[in-house]
Amino acid sequence: MFKIKSLSMITVLTLALIVSGCSNNKGSESEAAPSTNPPATKQTSLDKLKEKGEFVIATTGTYPPYAFHEEGNDRPLTGFDIELLTEVWNRVEGVKPVFKEAEWDGMLAGLDAGRFDSIHQIGVTDERKEKYDFTDPYLISYPTLIVLDETKDINSFEDLKGKKVYGSNTSIYGKLAESYGAELVPEGESLELLKNKRVDAIIFNNLYFLELKKSRPDLKLRAAAEADTQEIVALPLVKGGDGTVTAAFNEALKSVKEDGTYEKLSVKWFGENVLK
Repeated sequence: MFKIKSLSMITVLTLALIVSGCSNNKGSESEAAPSTNPPATKQTSLDKLKEKGEFVIATTGTYPPYAFHEEGNDRPLTGFDIELLTEVWNRVEGVKPVFKEAEWDGMLAGLDAGRFDSIHQIGVTDERKEKYDFTDPYLISYPTLIVLDETKDINSFEDLKGKKVYGSNTSIYGKLAESYGAELVPEGESLELLKNKRVDAIIFNNLYFLELKKSRPDLKLRAAAEADTQEIVALPLVKGGDGTVTAAFNEALKSVKEDGTYEKLSVKWFGENVLK
């Protein structure tokens, strides 16, 4: 009788251990089973920009025909760059272009600090490419030496030695003038300085000169010289992104060129098609 009871107890204990083991195995299998939830997708730079909803572009707001106020600062910004870049960014879903006015000398520092996403009318140089990623060019021009018609002693860049030229030593044009021995005058409005003979010359690009000949016949200007080097203008972005913002801009710019919008804006602001 005792033996039978002992055997029964052993049988019960054995079955309990088997059941417990099966239960533990099921738990382990459940814990080891892969998750059915897909891994989270990493946000791209373009995704982050769309979350913000706007692409902030720095401008002085005093540079016709690219970005300026017609008939006073109380009027909205207009110009070739304003209309072109607005058209391009409007083709990037979820992104609105915003133009923020600032002093030229503080723009690159503002870009580095994240106050702007980019700056318009920036020439692409090897030095700048080391620090910034650039979009595809949206404008190509040539540095042009502009003087009053009555100025007879400036007919080449070499003639700038000892002359006063409007510009900043942080700009391509200012550095170009300095390389020929000119004295830079960084303060004031360029055309007023030239008109009042407080500078002997200004340097901008050939497209700007075309616009001046059309809009300011009162100044009686001439192009004393034009540099052979192309000035390639594109939007700079701080390095560190994954290229998706640049790619989106490039694709939208391509569509603006292909459907004829670029040519229409070019003729409107420069009197001819500058897309070559």
